[in-house]
Order: sequence, then C-alpha cells, then structure tokens
Amino acid sequence: MDSLVRRTELENGIRIVTERMPFVRSVSIGVWVEAGTIDETTSNNGISHFLEHLLFKGTKTKSAMEIACSLESLGGSINGSTGKEFSVYSAQVLDENTDIAIDVLSDLIQNPRFDKNDMELEKNVVIAEINHAQEDPEELLMDLFYQKMFPDHPLGYFIYGSKENVQSFSRNDLAIYRENFYTPNHLIFSAAGNVDHQEFVDLVLKNISTVSNNSPGYRNADLPKPAKGLHNIQVNGLQQAHICLGVRTFGFNDERKYPIALMDVLLGGGMSSRLFQDIREKYGFAYSVYSFTDLLRDAGVWGTYMACSEDKADDAIELLRKELLKLANHGVSKDELDRVKSQVKGNILLGLESSARRMRKIGENEYYSSPHLTLKEVLTKIKNVTSDEITNLAQQYFDDSQFCTIILKPM
Repeated sequence: MDSLVRRTELENGIRIVTERMPFVRSVSIGVWVEAGTIDETTSNNGISHFLEHLLFKGTKTKSAMEIACSLESLGGSINGSTGKEFSVYSAQVLDENTDIAIDVLSDLIQNPRFDKNDMELEKNVVIAEINHAQEDPEELLMDLFYQKMFPDHPLGYFIYGSKENVQSFSRNDLAIYRENFYTPNHLIFSAAGNVDHQEFVDLVLKNISTVSNNSPGYRNADLPKPAKGLHNIQVNGLQQAHICLGVRTFGFNDERKYPIALMDVLLGGGMSSRLFQDIREKYGFAYSVYSFTDLLRDAGVWGTYMACSEDKADDAIELLRKELLKLANHGVSKDELDRVKSQVKGNILLGLESSARRMRKIGENEYYSSPHLTLKEVLTKIKNVTSDEITNLAQQYFDDSQFCTIILKPM
C-alpha cells in the first residue's frame, strides 16, 4: 500500500500522480487547474467559478446532456468544484471505463463551446447560487470570515463573485481567462483506485494537447494583515446568532500542520471534543459547534463555528475563549493527546478505503509540492507530535489580540 504512489511530469509541464488500489474496482480521477479566486481581481471576481460552470454546458463535440450521460450511464459520476487556489474536475468510474473518463474530462477543459445562450442561462443559475449562499447563514459567515482573514485580497474574495460581475462576463472574458490558466504548466492529473500508472499517463498523452502553451498566470502572494477584533453583522431572516472565531496561521507545507491537525480535533473534532463537551453538553448554549483548519499555499486559517440563540451569544463566546486560553495556559495531558492521536489515526485509516479521498489527497499534495509520504511516514509524524508542540501553537495564536470574531445576528 505504501509503495503504490507514482508520479510523472511531462515535458509540457503537466504533472500526473496516481495511487494504485488493486483491491477495488473503482477509479477516481481529478484534473486540477491552478485557477481560483487568488488569480482574480475585483472586476473579474467569480470568473473561475463561472468558467467551471460553463465547461459543463457543452464542448465542441459533446452537449451538456452527452457530458452528463457519458459517465452516469456507466454507473459513474462527474463533477466540478472551485476553490481559493484551484479548480477541480473529477470523475469516478469502474476501472474498465478509465479511458472514457479521461476522454470526457480532457474534452471538457480543452474544447469549451461557450455558447452565448448557455452563458445567459448559466448566469441565472450562478446568481441563484449566490442568493442561496447569502441566505445560508453558515456559508455567509464563512465567506465573511475569509474576507476578514484576507482583507482586500483575492484569497478573501467570495468564490461565486458578485451578481454584477457574473452578469458582465462575456465570451471573450472566459476565453482569455481559460487561455491564461488552463495551460499544461497549471494542470495536474491525479487518480486513485485500480489504475496502472503508465497506462494512465498514456491516456493523458493521448487526450491532452502536448503543445507547451504555458502561461505564468497571476498569483497575488502579498498577504495583508487580518482584520482582528469583533465584527457584528445584522442579517434579515435569522433565527439564531451564528459565530465564527478564528486566527490566521501558516501554509500547507509547514511542519506544524501535524500539531495543528491534532489541536483541531482536540478542540472541535466531534462529540468528544472540548468545545462540544463544554459549550453544548455542559451548558447547552449551542446545537452546532466545531472547529476547522484550512491550510493554503502561503497562509492558513484555524477557526471555530457555532450557532446559538442570540441571548446566549456573549456567554458562548466567553466559554469558547476560556477553552482556547485554557489550552494555551495549561496544555494537554498525555492521556487526552493519546486519545486524539488514536482518533486521527482512525480517520486516516478509514479514509484509505475511499478512492476519491486518496485521489484528492495526492492531488492536493502535488499542487502544494508536498512530499507524497507513505502511510507509515504520516502516522509516524502524528505519533511524534508532543504536548509541548500543541501548547506552543495555542500560546502563539490564542490570545485576545489575535482573534477575529464575526457574529451574524438577527435584525
């Protein structure tokens, strides 16, 4: 299992990484494009996401229906997603249909139709998606949190963009953006499942143009300071207060990602976590409470989310603060740390049963130029995390001068 990750870089810059799982019949495939909000400006914010939508509306050889049926008729699936730093086009199929999946995904990113009627229809779809996000308090809160973590910076932009931007996008805008970012040096193919690496490489070579039309693209790495402090925002239609408290941290390749992963689970990873046991179980202030870690290339965020009645918001935040400061001041016991390590180990091992999760893991590692560690190496790094490392992280990030707190309240 530990020796089945293989990597190839083609002459034109395309990177291909596979992990063989000979005991399954599925193959999960991802085409990663280095194009996300970090590559946008205020005037074209949302174009990465809109382009992802448009690619599924049809190519020069396939209609939207043919794209959908091409894999679903075989029992497979196809999907797309856009993030802060990359867009991913993914498929899951039986191993015998790997060639069909590569053909469809390659056609999708290389031969978009960009029909004007399709564009107008899809603008309505994306605007409906924006409306939904603005009406979902948890999603809206997270968008606002990133905006405060990266003020006036593309990493803080809403992935969907604004309605005005979406309405303004032209066929030429999409064509230019795709030409700049959907180039070989910005492409990663990842696959996990019952897949032979060389056969997969050959399929990519067969279906992807080998022309080296590479582009430097646009990456805004100058990070502003986060907007710390308390931010109260009133929103129509809310029944509860929704709270996000967090801090900005380090990037994906920092070795502290192993201590912070354990700290994240310790504080907000499930029903046994400190925050859940205190804020929900002991005091009953919130139905939902959890923490999260998101490590990007040059920086990351750690945060907590909870929803509670408006009259309990201040008390819930105070309990949250006390738990974070308690970790900074008193650390974590060996027994508790051992329990958390066991929980993380179990999560990792259970995740190995999913070809889709493995595909995303190796694709993400490749994007961040992170080593493709063996399972044994990862578990050793988890095992070697000390209580002091977690305490040091808490002491570095958990104090009132570091916190950014956003509260969505009913109007």
